[in-house]
Amino acid sequence: MKILYLITKAEIGGAQVFVANLSRKFYALSHQVIVASGQTGYLSNFAKKNNIDFKLIKGLEKSSNPFNIIKFLFNFYLLIREVKPEIVHLNSSNALLGAFIAKMTNMSIKTVFTVHGLSVLDQNYKSNSLKSLIFKVFFKFGFFFVDELVFVSQNNFKSAIDRKMVMSGKVVYNGVETNFLNREEARKYLFSKAGIENQDVFIIGSIGRLAYPKNYEFLIANFDKILEVKPNSRLILIGDGPEEVKYREIAEKFAGKINFLGKIDNASKYLKAFDLFILPSIYEGLSLSLIEAYMSGIKIVASDVGGNSEVIGSENCYKLDKIDDFINVFKKNISTEQKSCTDINKNNLNRAKFSLDKMFEKYLEIYKK
Repeated sequence: MKILYLITKAEIGGAQVFVANLSRKFYALSHQVIVASGQTGYLSNFAKKNNIDFKLIKGLEKSSNPFNIIKFLFNFYLLIREVKPEIVHLNSSNALLGAFIAKMTNMSIKTVFTVHGLSVLDQNYKSNSLKSLIFKVFFKFGFFFVDELVFVSQNNFKSAIDRKMVMSGKVVYNGVETNFLNREEARKYLFSKAGIENQDVFIIGSIGRLAYPKNYEFLIANFDKILEVKPNSRLILIGDGPEEVKYREIAEKFAGKINFLGKIDNASKYLKAFDLFILPSIYEGLSLSLIEAYMSGIKIVASDVGGNSEVIGSENCYKLDKIDDFINVFKKNISTEQKSCTDINKNNLNRAKFSLDKMFEKYLEIYKK
Protein backbone atom coordinates (compact mmCIF):
# COMPACT_ATOMS: atom_id res chain seq x y z
CA MET A 1 0.00 0.00 0.00
CA LYS A 2 1.00 3.60 -0.55
CA ILE A 3 -0.16 5.67 2.46
CA LEU A 4 -0.12 9.46 2.75
CA TYR A 5 -0.44 10.90 6.26
CA LEU A 6 -1.52 14.54 6.48
CA ILE A 7 -1.41 16.72 9.60
CA THR A 8 -1.31 20.47 10.17
CA LYS A 9 1.49 20.86 12.72
CA ALA A 10 4.81 19.03 12.93
CA GLU A 11 5.69 20.01 16.50
CA ILE A 12 5.59 17.22 19.06
CA GLY A 13 2.15 16.38 20.39
CA GLY A 14 -0.22 13.45 20.71
CA ALA A 15 -1.46 13.49 17.10
CA GLN A 16 2.08 13.90 15.77
CA VAL A 17 3.37 10.97 17.82
CA PHE A 18 0.39 8.96 16.56
CA VAL A 19 1.37 9.72 12.94
CA ALA A 20 5.01 8.89 13.65
CA ASN A 21 4.14 5.57 15.29
CA LEU A 22 1.78 4.44 12.53
CA SER A 23 4.03 5.55 9.68
CA ARG A 24 7.01 3.77 11.26
CA LYS A 25 5.05 0.52 11.68
CA PHE A 26 3.74 0.51 8.12
CA TYR A 27 7.12 1.51 6.68
CA ALA A 28 8.76 -1.36 8.56
CA LEU A 29 6.41 -3.75 6.75
CA SER A 30 7.56 -2.39 3.37
CA HIS A 31 4.54 -0.21 2.69
CA GLN A 32 5.31 3.08 0.96
CA VAL A 33 4.72 5.92 3.42
CA ILE A 34 4.65 9.68 2.94
CA VAL A 35 4.17 12.15 5.80
CA ALA A 36 2.95 15.65 4.89
CA SER A 37 2.56 18.66 7.18
CA GLY A 38 2.22 22.41 7.10
CA GLN A 39 5.47 22.91 8.98
CA THR A 40 8.76 21.27 9.85
CA GLY A 41 9.75 20.13 13.32
CA TYR A 42 9.40 16.91 15.25
CA LEU A 43 7.70 15.04 12.40
CA SER A 44 10.11 16.13 9.68
CA ASN A 45 13.06 15.18 11.91
CA PHE A 46 11.43 11.84 12.67
CA ALA A 47 10.84 11.16 8.98
CA LYS A 48 14.44 11.97 8.07
CA LYS A 49 15.79 9.75 10.84
CA ASN A 50 13.62 6.83 9.72
CA ASN A 51 14.07 7.29 5.94
CA ILE A 52 10.40 8.16 5.51
CA ASP A 53 9.45 10.64 2.79
CA PHE A 54 8.35 14.02 4.22
CA LYS A 55 6.49 16.71 2.27
CA LEU A 56 5.97 20.32 3.36
CA ILE A 57 2.55 21.64 2.28
CA LYS A 58 2.45 25.43 2.03
CA GLY A 59 -0.83 26.95 3.14
CA LEU A 60 -1.61 24.17 5.62
CA GLU A 61 -1.64 26.10 8.85
CA LYS A 62 -4.13 27.26 11.45
CA SER A 63 -5.57 30.29 9.67
CA SER A 64 -8.93 31.66 8.58
CA ASN A 65 -7.26 33.43 5.66
CA PRO A 66 -9.05 32.11 2.54
CA PHE A 67 -5.90 32.59 0.45
CA ASN A 68 -4.02 30.14 2.69
CA ILE A 69 -6.85 27.62 2.34
CA ILE A 70 -6.77 27.95 -1.45
CA LYS A 71 -2.96 27.60 -1.40
CA PHE A 72 -3.23 24.43 0.70
CA LEU A 73 -5.88 22.88 -1.52
CA PHE A 74 -3.88 23.58 -4.67
CA ASN A 75 -0.60 22.30 -3.20
CA PHE A 76 -2.27 19.18 -1.84
CA TYR A 77 -3.83 18.52 -5.23
CA LEU A 78 -0.34 18.69 -6.77
CA LEU A 79 0.99 16.31 -4.10
CA ILE A 80 -1.82 13.81 -4.74
CA ARG A 81 -1.04 13.91 -8.44
CA GLU A 82 2.67 13.43 -7.70
CA VAL A 83 2.63 10.53 -5.20
CA LYS A 84 -0.65 8.83 -6.24
CA PRO A 85 -1.52 7.39 -2.80
CA GLU A 86 -3.95 4.55 -2.24
CA ILE A 87 -4.74 5.74 1.30
CA VAL A 88 -4.94 9.34 2.54
CA HIS A 89 -5.05 9.44 6.33
CA LEU A 90 -5.91 12.88 7.73
CA ASN A 91 -5.18 13.84 11.33
CA SER A 92 -6.17 17.44 12.05
CA SER A 93 -9.19 19.67 11.43
CA ASN A 94 -7.33 21.96 9.03
CA ALA A 95 -6.24 18.91 7.04
CA LEU A 96 -9.82 17.63 6.73
CA LEU A 97 -10.40 19.47 3.45
CA GLY A 98 -7.69 17.21 2.06
CA ALA A 99 -10.35 14.49 1.89
CA PHE A 100 -12.31 16.62 -0.58
CA ILE A 101 -9.20 17.14 -2.75
CA ALA A 102 -8.29 13.44 -2.62
CA LYS A 103 -11.75 12.39 -3.81
CA MET A 104 -11.93 15.09 -6.48
CA THR A 105 -8.54 13.96 -7.79
CA ASN A 106 -9.24 10.23 -7.70
CA MET A 107 -12.42 8.70 -6.30
CA SER A 108 -10.63 5.37 -5.73
CA ILE A 109 -8.38 6.87 -3.07
CA LYS A 110 -9.47 5.67 0.38
CA THR A 111 -9.79 8.53 2.86
CA VAL A 112 -9.43 8.00 6.60
CA PHE A 113 -9.85 10.72 9.22
CA THR A 114 -8.86 10.22 12.85
CA VAL A 115 -10.63 12.56 15.28
CA HIS A 116 -7.95 13.10 17.93
CA GLY A 117 -10.28 15.34 19.93
CA LEU A 118 -13.38 17.47 19.41
CA SER A 119 -11.54 20.73 20.19
CA VAL A 120 -13.88 23.66 19.41
CA LEU A 121 -16.87 21.31 19.46
CA ASP A 122 -15.99 19.79 22.84
CA GLN A 123 -18.57 20.61 25.52
CA ASN A 124 -15.83 22.10 27.73
CA TYR A 125 -14.35 24.35 25.04
CA LYS A 126 -15.16 28.02 25.62
CA SER A 127 -16.70 29.12 22.34
CA ASN A 128 -19.65 31.19 21.18
CA SER A 129 -22.56 29.50 19.45
CA LEU A 130 -21.78 31.02 16.02
CA LYS A 131 -18.23 29.68 16.05
CA SER A 132 -19.47 26.25 17.12
CA LEU A 133 -22.05 26.25 14.32
CA ILE A 134 -19.45 27.19 11.70
CA PHE A 135 -17.14 24.40 12.83
CA LYS A 136 -19.98 21.90 12.95
CA VAL A 137 -20.91 22.72 9.34
CA PHE A 138 -17.24 22.54 8.33
CA PHE A 139 -16.79 19.10 9.89
CA LYS A 140 -20.01 17.71 8.43
CA PHE A 141 -18.94 18.89 4.97
CA GLY A 142 -15.46 17.36 5.37
CA PHE A 143 -16.81 14.09 6.77
CA PHE A 144 -18.91 13.64 3.62
CA PHE A 145 -15.67 12.88 1.72
CA VAL A 146 -14.24 10.54 4.39
CA ASP A 147 -14.58 6.79 3.86
CA GLU A 148 -13.53 5.74 7.37
CA LEU A 149 -14.11 8.00 10.35
CA VAL A 150 -12.18 6.99 13.47
CA PHE A 151 -12.47 8.30 17.03
CA VAL A 152 -9.86 7.73 19.73
CA SER A 153 -12.36 7.40 22.58
CA GLN A 154 -15.92 6.20 23.12
CA ASN A 155 -16.63 9.51 24.85
CA ASN A 156 -15.73 11.58 21.77
CA PHE A 157 -17.66 9.22 19.49
CA LYS A 158 -20.80 9.44 21.63
CA SER A 159 -20.50 13.23 21.84
CA ALA A 160 -20.21 13.48 18.06
CA ILE A 161 -23.35 11.34 17.63
CA ASP A 162 -25.26 13.33 20.28
CA ARG A 163 -24.39 16.58 18.50
CA LYS A 164 -25.53 15.05 15.19
CA MET A 165 -22.10 15.50 13.64
CA VAL A 166 -21.92 11.85 12.59
CA MET A 167 -24.18 8.84 12.32
CA SER A 168 -21.48 6.17 12.34
CA GLY A 169 -17.78 5.65 12.91
CA LYS A 170 -15.22 3.46 14.63
CA VAL A 171 -13.29 3.74 17.89
CA VAL A 172 -9.62 2.78 17.87
CA TYR A 173 -7.71 3.50 21.05
CA ASN A 174 -4.33 5.18 20.77
CA GLY A 175 -1.45 2.77 21.34
CA VAL A 176 1.97 3.32 22.84
CA GLU A 177 5.29 1.55 23.19
CA THR A 178 6.75 1.59 26.67
CA ASN A 179 10.31 1.58 27.97
CA PHE A 180 10.48 2.68 31.60
CA LEU A 181 13.51 3.19 33.79
CA ASN A 182 13.15 1.71 37.26
CA ARG A 183 12.06 4.03 40.05
CA GLU A 184 15.54 4.57 41.47
CA GLU A 185 17.13 5.50 38.13
CA ALA A 186 14.21 7.68 37.10
CA ARG A 187 14.18 9.61 40.39
CA LYS A 188 17.93 10.09 40.30
CA TYR A 189 17.69 11.78 36.90
CA LEU A 190 14.65 13.96 37.64
CA PHE A 191 15.83 14.92 41.12
CA SER A 192 19.14 16.05 39.67
CA LYS A 193 17.41 18.06 36.96
CA ALA A 194 14.98 19.63 39.44
CA GLY A 195 17.62 20.25 42.14
CA ILE A 196 15.81 18.08 44.70
CA GLU A 197 18.11 16.84 47.47
CA ASN A 198 15.59 15.56 50.00
CA GLN A 199 14.67 11.99 49.08
CA ASP A 200 11.65 11.98 51.40
CA VAL A 201 9.34 13.83 49.04
CA PHE A 202 6.08 12.87 47.38
CA ILE A 203 6.50 13.52 43.67
CA ILE A 204 3.43 14.60 41.74
CA GLY A 205 4.16 14.78 38.05
CA SER A 206 2.71 15.38 34.63
CA ILE A 207 3.96 15.36 31.04
CA GLY A 208 2.36 17.62 28.44
CA ARG A 209 2.33 20.95 26.65
CA LEU A 210 2.03 23.97 28.89
CA ALA A 211 -1.02 25.19 27.01
CA TYR A 212 -4.66 26.04 27.75
CA PRO A 213 -6.22 22.62 26.98
CA LYS A 214 -3.96 20.83 29.51
CA ASN A 215 -5.22 23.14 32.29
CA TYR A 216 -2.08 23.08 34.46
CA GLU A 217 -3.21 26.41 35.89
CA PHE A 218 -5.79 24.50 37.96
CA LEU A 219 -3.12 22.22 39.40
CA ILE A 220 -0.64 25.02 40.15
CA ALA A 221 -3.17 27.50 41.56
CA ASN A 222 -4.55 24.83 43.93
CA PHE A 223 -1.22 23.41 45.00
CA ASP A 224 -1.73 24.88 48.48
CA LYS A 225 -4.73 22.54 48.91
CA ILE A 226 -2.51 19.61 47.94
CA LEU A 227 0.12 20.68 50.47
CA GLU A 228 -2.51 20.74 53.21
CA VAL A 229 -3.16 17.06 52.54
CA LYS A 230 0.42 16.02 51.69
CA PRO A 231 2.92 18.60 53.04
CA ASN A 232 6.00 16.92 51.51
CA SER A 233 4.62 17.13 47.97
CA ARG A 234 6.66 18.44 45.03
CA LEU A 235 5.20 19.07 41.60
CA ILE A 236 7.24 18.31 38.48
CA LEU A 237 5.95 19.43 35.08
CA ILE A 238 7.70 18.14 31.97
CA GLY A 239 7.02 20.05 28.76
CA ASP A 240 6.95 23.55 27.37
CA GLY A 241 4.38 25.75 25.70
CA PRO A 242 2.76 29.17 25.40
CA GLU A 243 1.46 29.31 28.99
CA GLU A 244 4.81 28.63 30.67
CA VAL A 245 5.52 32.23 31.72
CA LYS A 246 2.04 32.56 33.20
CA TYR A 247 2.35 29.27 35.05
CA ARG A 248 5.75 30.20 36.47
CA GLU A 249 4.33 33.45 37.83
CA ILE A 250 1.50 31.61 39.60
CA ALA A 251 3.98 29.08 41.02
CA GLU A 252 6.31 31.70 42.54
CA LYS A 253 4.41 31.74 45.82
CA PHE A 254 5.21 28.07 46.43
CA ALA A 255 8.92 28.71 47.01
CA GLY A 256 10.50 26.10 44.75
CA LYS A 257 7.99 23.33 45.44
CA ILE A 258 6.95 23.39 41.77
CA ASN A 259 9.56 22.52 39.13
CA PHE A 260 9.33 23.22 35.41
CA LEU A 261 11.76 20.90 33.65
CA GLY A 262 10.98 21.89 30.08
CA LYS A 263 10.89 19.46 27.20
CA ILE A 264 12.71 16.16 27.82
CA ASP A 265 13.28 13.62 25.06
CA ASN A 266 11.47 10.32 25.72
CA ALA A 267 10.04 11.80 28.90
CA SER A 268 7.77 8.82 29.51
CA LYS A 269 10.76 6.65 30.44
CA TYR A 270 10.96 8.58 33.73
CA LEU A 271 7.32 8.03 34.76
CA LYS A 272 8.17 5.60 37.54
CA ALA A 273 9.85 8.50 39.36
CA PHE A 274 6.38 9.89 40.11
CA ASP A 275 4.37 8.84 43.14
CA LEU A 276 1.28 10.22 41.43
CA PHE A 277 0.56 11.32 37.86
CA ILE A 278 -2.06 14.05 37.38
CA LEU A 279 -3.73 15.11 34.13
CA PRO A 280 -6.06 18.11 34.73
CA SER A 281 -7.10 18.66 31.06
CA ILE A 282 -10.10 20.76 30.05
CA TYR A 283 -10.72 18.46 27.09
CA GLU A 284 -9.03 15.41 25.59
CA GLY A 285 -9.40 12.82 22.89
CA LEU A 286 -7.27 10.09 24.40
CA SER A 287 -4.05 11.29 26.02
CA LEU A 288 -0.90 9.36 25.13
CA SER A 289 0.81 10.54 28.30
CA LEU A 290 -2.11 9.21 30.36
CA ILE A 291 -1.86 5.83 28.61
CA GLU A 292 1.89 5.74 29.23
CA ALA A 293 1.35 6.53 32.91
CA TYR A 294 -1.28 3.78 33.09
CA MET A 295 1.14 1.31 31.50
CA SER A 296 3.84 2.25 34.03
CA GLY A 297 1.64 1.12 36.92
CA ILE A 298 1.87 4.35 38.94
CA LYS A 299 -1.14 5.95 40.60
CA ILE A 300 -3.10 8.42 38.47
CA VAL A 301 -5.68 11.16 38.94
CA ALA A 302 -7.27 12.88 35.93
CA SER A 303 -10.15 15.17 35.08
CA ASP A 304 -13.23 13.34 33.88
CA VAL A 305 -13.05 14.50 30.27
CA GLY A 306 -12.60 12.78 26.90
CA GLY A 307 -11.42 9.21 27.19
CA ASN A 308 -9.65 9.61 30.54
CA SER A 309 -12.05 7.36 32.46
CA GLU A 310 -11.80 4.75 29.68
CA VAL A 311 -8.13 4.38 30.57
CA ILE A 312 -7.99 4.71 34.36
CA GLY A 313 -11.59 4.14 35.47
CA SER A 314 -14.12 6.73 36.64
CA GLU A 315 -13.13 6.24 40.29
CA ASN A 316 -9.78 7.88 39.55
CA CYS A 317 -11.32 10.86 37.76
CA TYR A 318 -12.68 14.09 39.23
CA LYS A 319 -15.19 16.61 37.93
CA LEU A 320 -13.43 19.23 35.83
CA ASP A 321 -12.13 22.19 37.86
CA LYS A 322 -14.01 21.05 41.00
CA ILE A 323 -11.35 21.35 43.69
CA ASP A 324 -13.31 19.51 46.41
CA ASP A 325 -13.87 16.52 44.15
CA PHE A 326 -10.22 16.64 43.08
CA ILE A 327 -9.03 16.59 46.70
CA ASN A 328 -11.28 13.62 47.51
CA VAL A 329 -9.87 11.59 44.62
CA PHE A 330 -6.35 12.78 45.50
CA LYS A 331 -6.75 11.61 49.10
CA LYS A 332 -7.97 8.21 47.98
CA ASN A 333 -4.98 7.76 45.68
CA ILE A 334 -2.32 8.71 48.22
CA SER A 335 -3.70 6.33 50.81
CA THR A 336 -1.09 3.67 51.63
CA GLU A 337 -3.82 1.04 51.33
CA GLN A 338 -4.88 2.26 47.91
CA LYS A 339 -3.58 0.22 44.99
CA SER A 340 -2.67 1.82 41.71
CA CYS A 341 -5.38 2.32 39.11
CA THR A 342 -3.73 -0.44 37.09
CA ASP A 343 -4.55 -2.95 39.85
CA ILE A 344 -7.99 -1.52 40.59
CA ASN A 345 -9.15 -1.93 37.02
CA LYS A 346 -7.37 -5.15 36.09
CA ASN A 347 -10.68 -6.95 35.57
CA ASN A 348 -12.24 -4.39 33.20
CA LEU A 349 -9.28 -2.63 31.63
CA ASN A 350 -6.80 -4.51 29.51
CA ARG A 351 -3.36 -3.03 28.86
CA ALA A 352 -3.17 -4.85 25.53
CA LYS A 353 -5.83 -2.63 23.97
CA PHE A 354 -3.56 0.39 24.46
CA SER A 355 -0.55 -1.23 22.81
CA LEU A 356 0.94 0.08 19.59
CA ASP A 357 0.57 -3.36 18.00
CA LYS A 358 -3.17 -3.42 18.69
CA MET A 359 -3.61 0.07 17.23
CA PHE A 360 -1.62 -0.95 14.15
CA GLU A 361 -3.78 -4.07 13.67
CA LYS A 362 -6.96 -2.01 13.81
CA TYR A 363 -5.74 0.52 11.25
CA LEU A 364 -4.48 -2.23 8.97
CA GLU A 365 -8.02 -3.64 8.97
CA ILE A 366 -9.42 -0.20 8.18
CA TYR A 367 -6.98 0.39 5.32
CA LYS A 368 -7.67 -3.00 3.76
CA LYS A 369 -11.46 -2.89 4.15
